[in-house]
Amino acid sequence: MELLSKGTKLQYADTKAGTYKTLYGLQSTPDMGGDPEKVDVTNLADGAKRYIPGVKDYGDLDFTFFYNDDDDNPAVSEADVAAAYSTLRALQTSNATVWFKLIYPDNTGYQWSSKVSVKRSAAEVNAALKFTLRSTPLTELEDVTAAA
Repeated sequence: MELLSKGTKLQYADTKAGTYKTLYGLQSTPDMGGDPEKVDVTNLADGAKRYIPGVKDYGDLDFTFFYNDDDDNPAVSEADVAAAYSTLRALQTSNATVWFKLIYPDNTGYQWSSKVSVKRSAAEVNAALKFTLRSTPLTELEDVTAAA
C-alpha cells in the first residue's frame, strides 16, 4: 500500500549516538541519496567511451520549515515549536557539526553529519512565514531504521 508523507520528521543531535530531538514545522524535504559521478577511463584502443563509477555527490540538502512562534496543536509543546529556528540558527552561528536523522512514516530513513545554514524565506501578503535549513553533508548518508 502507498504511504503518505504525514509523520516524516527531521531530528538532530550533537553526536551520532546522542539523543535526537525532532525539529518542529517541517514542510518539505529534498531528494535523498546520490548517484555516483562517471569517471572516464577511455583509452586510445577503445572504440567507445568507457566509465567507472566515481564518488557520490549528495549536494546541499534543503529542508523547508514553517516559522512558528506558537501552535494550537495540543500534542506539540510550545518549547518544540519555538525551538526549530532558534536552535538551527544557534548551530549555524557556532559553526557546529550536527548529526541529523530523517525518518519517514515507515520508520526508515537516513542519518548523516553536517554543517548547517539557515535563511528565512521571502515574506508575502497573506502567506505563512518559512525558513530553509541547508544541510551540507560531511559523511555519507547512512540507511537507518528507527525504533517504532
